[in-house]
Amino acid sequence: MNNEKMISVIVPVYNNIEYLPKCLDSIKEQTYKNLEIICIDDGSDDGCGQYLDEISKRDDRFVVVHQANAGESHARNVGLDMARGEYIAFVDCDDWLDADMYQLLIEAFIENPDLDVACCSWYKEEKKTTPVKNQLEVTKDIFDRNQFLKYLYMRDSYRGFSYMWDKLYKREMLTDGDGKILEFPEDIRLGGDVIYLANIGLRAKRIVYKDIPKYHYRIKEESGSHTKNLEVLQDWLKAYERVLDAFEKENVEPNVIDYVKRFMAYHASNFTRIAIEQKDDEYKKLYQSYMKRYRDEYVKLNLEYPERIKEFEDLLER
Repeated sequence: MNNEKMISVIVPVYNNIEYLPKCLDSIKEQTYKNLEIICIDDGSDDGCGQYLDEISKRDDRFVVVHQANAGESHARNVGLDMARGEYIAFVDCDDWLDADMYQLLIEAFIENPDLDVACCSWYKEEKKTTPVKNQLEVTKDIFDRNQFLKYLYMRDSYRGFSYMWDKLYKREMLTDGDGKILEFPEDIRLGGDVIYLANIGLRAKRIVYKDIPKYHYRIKEESGSHTKNLEVLQDWLKAYERVLDAFEKENVEPNVIDYVKRFMAYHASNFTRIAIEQKDDEYKKLYQSYMKRYRDEYVKLNLEYPERIKEFEDLLER
């Protein structure tokens, strides 16, 4: 174990005592043992804090921080500031991992020492366990930034790339010339991970994908990404606007930028539907304005899905 490089696993925790034990058990029981498991208790009041203290007494790989509620991005940044590992991973506290997930990903780095990111596929956990499959084949070879960004944003074709937690990152790739680590933006309530993953996409030069599901993503209606708060949802679109701005400055391929715009139009249409349900004309007009702004890209990239286009146009007319 002394020759193994350390993985720092960052787990923001907030009021998930129902699911937290399974999550943490799946991390501590990884076949790859050289882990630093950093758990940030973000002001939980349901017993998560006490549970974290208990598990840290039994396993000294756990590092526990308690703080007043400051949001997931801040919690992750606290973890990043503390992380000592050569590799960084993120886990959501209501999800869990297969026992050999980090072994699979670290072996990719052992085989290719100059790798920046290793990815695997995942399972969607809703009413049943469903392995996520890509519609188009992903290369088994190492690929570059441009290909990585296509995989990230061509969501219909490549569903196995969308999130932060199905990946292992080389620490060096997340730091600047002064050794300062890339942090999550803390000025928006939703979408910090959207911006962070986009920045990783811009930084990474050598990436590999293992088409084997290892991460279990639990779908919960009450999670932040499923909120129906119309004001908070606007932050999601602001996050993608920042992604667009960064991509244009970095001369990312126009096709990738069009896919980001399509994704914004898709989210705006979902938020428009929520505004209609809530009979909120102000937010309906706001989200329809986003739909209009990116309508051309949405239609162009959904020609094989005429039912989507019809639904989109219907919402614009409401």
